[in-house]
Amino acid sequence: MEQATDATAGPAAGSIPQTHLTSEPPAPLRVLVIDDNRAHAEGLAELLCLAGFEAWHVPTGAEGVESARALHADAVLLDMNLPDMNGFEVCRRLRRDPRTASIAVVFHTAQGSVPGARHEGDAFLTYPVAMTEVYATIRASIERRKSRMGRIIE
Repeated sequence: MEQATDATAGPAAGSIPQTHLTSEPPAPLRVLVIDDNRAHAEGLAELLCLAGFEAWHVPTGAEGVESARALHADAVLLDMNLPDMNGFEVCRRLRRDPRTASIAVVFHTAQGSVPGARHEGDAFLTYPVAMTEVYATIRASIERRKSRMGRIIE
């Protein structure tokens, strides 16, 4: 936002001149939805975009790993059951690659609790869930991941 001043009046005696401040809005968070249910994936990506995220979707784990690298995603919203590999394997591949190790992984499923999911990823969501919770979980997971990665680098 730019602070407006009256350029013709000049500063009053003894006052501090006003400065013009500009602030760039923060870049939108980039989220990749990895889900083989096309309607679900498209719907999630569209809702994420409407909420101010940049979002894409792919149907397989292999495409997800490659796309996460190419898109420089901040987070992946990862289905547990994909046709080519399970969500755990996708997460492991992302974590092993230095180019994608800092990406927050948010698992999602409609199947209820999945043993081990909380230990592998940054968060776990069971559908149905309110989209406000999805947005908040993604944002919090990105922040926690950035914080953890910052401590590892230092």
